[in-house]
Amino acid sequence: MAHVRFLSPEWLDQLASAAASSDDLRRASAGVSVAIRQVVTGGPGGDVDYLVRLDRGRVSVEPRASGDTGTADVEITEDYATAAAISQGLLTPAAAFAGGRLKLGGRVGLLVEHSSVFSALGGVFAASSAATTY
Repeated sequence: MAHVRFLSPEWLDQLASAAASSDDLRRASAGVSVAIRQVVTGGPGGDVDYLVRLDRGRVSVEPRASGDTGTADVEITEDYATAAAISQGLLTPAAAFAGGRLKLGGRVGLLVEHSSVFSALGGVFAASSAATTY
């Protein structure tokens, strides 16, 4: 896996490829249809807005264009330092939320309802963090 900069278009492509090729994630998400919007503010390259879409065994990671008004089931917003710490395993999403560093919106209950799917997704993304520069 080539080294890529966190939140760069290449990083998003790498996540998309890893998610799409994960048999575990495909099986875990077979009956799930949910879209999660991730907004990371204040990064070195500016704000980054992307969508992780789970659609009955298919997984995609899609950058969102500025002004995109498409909807997501769940929205996660955090600053760059928080996103980087979570990505590196230095901070859990729960601790970031409890500390007010991560904001949730939309149908947040879906995160609990499909926790096994998000755990599998987290594993796929964690594997990519070894090839990520921050």
